[in-house]
Amino acid sequence: MGAVLQGYRKHKGLTQAEVGRAVGLPQSGVSELELDPSTASLNRIFKLLAALELELVVRRRGAARSVSGW
Repeated sequence: MGAVLQGYRKHKGLTQAEVGRAVGLPQSGVSELELDPSTASLNRIFKLLAALELELVVRRRGAARSVSGW
């Protein structure tokens, strides 16, 4: 997940400091999330996703990529 977040941030032309300001984290906090998201709280991950205009999708393993009605 960290590599995806970093890649998308770079694709949008944003620095870690810019994203950090948007979510209330120092640049080092964004760097830590990108390098090892397993240590981050869900709250921080969701803040970073929101700042990058991304969403997390949960679905059953092996399921077709369909939109859930829930």
